[in-house]
Amino acid sequence: MATLKQRRKTDRDRQQRWRDRQREQGKKQISVMLSLKAQIILNREKRRTHASTSDVIEQAILRLAEPPQIQNVEEA
Repeated sequence: MATLKQRRKTDRDRQQRWRDRQREQGKKQISVMLSLKAQIILNREKRRTHASTSDVIEQAILRLAEPPQIQNVEEA
């Protein structure tokens, strides 16, 4: 059985490999501080879409660059 020190090293190595793979895909790590309201919305969207925090934030940012959708409202 691995000692606590060995498990920590294994965890650090695994996390570093994951970070390296993400960088190879052109991603960059950032840090943000969110309000409670933003956290609630983020968590709700993660549950709804079954996506990661990173995926939800990335999609939200990419949607900001899209031109606004014009909705046709028919007059009755």
